[in-house]
Amino acid sequence: MTEGKTRKHTGSCYDCSSPLELFEIDMQKSTKIMACRNCGLFHYYKKDFVGNYKLTKVSKIPESGQGPAQ
Repeated sequence: MTEGKTRKHTGSCYDCSSPLELFEIDMQKSTKIMACRNCGLFHYYKKDFVGNYKLTKVSKIPESGQGPAQ
C-alpha cells in the first residue's frame, strides 16, 4: 500500500552526469540549488525573464547553510 518516497530530479551533474536532487529553493530571489547524489557538487540556478532556470555556477560548498529541502 505505502510506496517509498521518490524525489523528482531535473537535470544531470555537470561533472559526473548523475541525477540531481533539490537542495534548496528561494522563491523571493528566484534561485534554486540542486545537489549531485554521486559527487556532491552543488549546482546553482537562477530564473531568467522567460521563467526557465539557467545554470549560473557549480561549487563544492553550499552558500546557504539551511540544509536540504524536505
